[in-house]
Amino acid sequence: MDLSVGFCFALVADAIVLRFVSVRRRVARFVCMSIFFAVETAFIVALVGSPLHPVFRLKELPREFWLQILTCCWWVLAARELISFLAIATALRRTKIENKLLSDIVAASIYVCSVLAMMGFVFGLSLQGLLATSGIIAIVLGLALQSTLGDLFSGISLSIEKPYQIGDEIVLEGGAEGKVIQMNWRSTHLKNGANDVVIVPNSAIAKMRIQNHSAGTKCYSGSLTVTVDSRNEPELTLEILKQAAMACPCILEHPAPSAAATEFRGDRITYAIYFSTPSIALEGDARSQLITQLYKRARPVVDRRESSGGTIARSNSLDSCPIFFFGENELFNHLPLLEPLSDAEKTHLNTKIIRRHFQAGEQILTQGMTIESIQFVFSGMIQVTRQIQDGRVLNARRLGPGDSVGEISLLTGNAFQWNFNGSHPGTSPRVTLGRP
Repeated sequence: MDLSVGFCFALVADAIVLRFVSVRRRVARFVCMSIFFAVETAFIVALVGSPLHPVFRLKELPREFWLQILTCCWWVLAARELISFLAIATALRRTKIENKLLSDIVAASIYVCSVLAMMGFVFGLSLQGLLATSGIIAIVLGLALQSTLGDLFSGISLSIEKPYQIGDEIVLEGGAEGKVIQMNWRSTHLKNGANDVVIVPNSAIAKMRIQNHSAGTKCYSGSLTVTVDSRNEPELTLEILKQAAMACPCILEHPAPSAAATEFRGDRITYAIYFSTPSIALEGDARSQLITQLYKRARPVVDRRESSGGTIARSNSLDSCPIFFFGENELFNHLPLLEPLSDAEKTHLNTKIIRRHFQAGEQILTQGMTIESIQFVFSGMIQVTRQIQDGRVLNARRLGPGDSVGEISLLTGNAFQWNFNGSHPGTSPRVTLGRP
């Protein structure tokens, strides 16, 4: 059998086997490549001698051209083998995400050198004349590929300066944000909170202002702007806003959330709530939890009677309406648990409530107690803990303004499975007990 046919069979077998080996199994692919490359090298050496100085013994032009094509295939395989060898280091480190910029540049350089080797060693062309001609071609290609080259060199500069790395959580000027999952020669890939991949060209990202939240700590500082009806006292409003933020599971206890009044316009005051989350990915969940917590103590003001006259000002958009924190006398009108009751029943029940104030650190309810009332938190913070069998006491959750406890114990008669303690100095709980 002709050795050139054997070389072709080796090429086909190489392609088929590698098709069934996953790209993620780089070590296995490299072993398969190396075995086939050794076989293919043996065939090419038997056909033309050394690929660096090939000897085409037969003077038949078709046969010589066929051997030159096979030798060129060997140079491509050699380039592939070298690139796979250099990528083994990444596979051995078992990194889930890699910086592809350097690997892409190295791979492109190796293939370019492989093409030059084909022209010089296989076809015997003069590389000096080729390089002189390639200068003109490079000018033409440079003009045609300005944006692509801009992405390439911007990617190189970003790789050298390293304003961010793989795994960092960044926010770009314009609003794009997410976790860096890949950097290649053309673009940077970000994975945002919606699990979408945002692709930003390197030339664009090099001109943007970049906020790197992973440079120091992964904690993300967020904020939420709330417009409150001016009938609510600012001091009480600030306390409720802070307590509502502290009750959200996604918001860190340290540093503690804070609130500040930022704008005063006649019938409304604008407040900003500042909070921190463990990562930028939880910022959206924290906002949602904070809005849900505020809704337990406030409602949008749709109809507003102005003090200067008897007219009613109506708003067609809830977005333009402030919110109003209702008082204790309106508490029963906004509790989902009491929604089936009539107005008369709610009024009757309202006469039986008992108001209690607790000091910070004071225990309110003890695990194992059975009570016959529902506890409504009007203001303050309550830390819920649970003691497990080995004696340890674990923090379960935090309760804030608008939360209630005791419904299950009241309806089923079972004992409490938690401890309730007044927590956070300066936020002493005020609890309303509703007795049926």
